[in-house]
Amino acid sequence: MTVVQEQRYFSPEEYLELEVNSQERHEYINGTIITMTGGTPNHNQIALNLSGAMNSLLKRHHRVFMTD
Repeated sequence: MTVVQEQRYFSPEEYLELEVNSQERHEYINGTIITMTGGTPNHNQIALNLSGAMNSLLKRHHRVFMTD
């Protein structure tokens, strides 16, 4: 016997409201909320390099922030 689970679709506003208070990180794809896995060393290095470059280019007029 196969059990079919009904999938709930969320509006972008619902997703953002839930994400603000969430301990985990999620991504929103076509109304579905999916738990994100932790970052890999390669992902973190790319993010650091990108943030550093953006900070260098934009620091006169903007503040750059990054998270894992």
